[in-house]
Amino acid sequence: MHFHGVPLHLIARAQPERLPAPTHLWLERAATHDLTALRGQSKIPQNINLFGDKAYADRRFKDFLHGRQIHLRTPIKKPKNKLLSVTEKQFNKLVSSIRQPIESFFKWLFDKTDIQRASAVRSIEGLMIHCLGKLSFALFLLAFYYCFTYTILFSDKSTL
Repeated sequence: MHFHGVPLHLIARAQPERLPAPTHLWLERAATHDLTALRGQSKIPQNINLFGDKAYADRRFKDFLHGRQIHLRTPIKKPKNKLLSVTEKQFNKLVSSIRQPIESFFKWLFDKTDIQRASAVRSIEGLMIHCLGKLSFALFLLAFYYCFTYTILFSDKSTL
């Protein structure tokens, strides 16, 4: 039996000059499309802006979310045989710059936990233990980092 990957999906709250704070994390089967994975989430908070890549660009789903006060922003796909306008290019650049911290979070996660290395996993249960254990460790590190940073920034510096 071979496993070819388990996509990790993340919704996070932006934090200036820090890694994003995860609010929702979930795993899906390898063949699950990103848009299908997001459609399956019923507990996305209302009154938020979500920024996704082009895989989430679906007009009907965006309209459905908009009815729940969730605004899904994705890059504009280039139509065949046409060029994007300057405004559309700027919008795509903006969306990419807002998404960049999520990419940084995933790089940090891979660097700190080596979550992608699961060569010894031989069952679905083992895969779940591997992934959830690594994620738990990463979230502990993240919480410790934020707690330590908060303490340094807001404590009496003379006691350090």
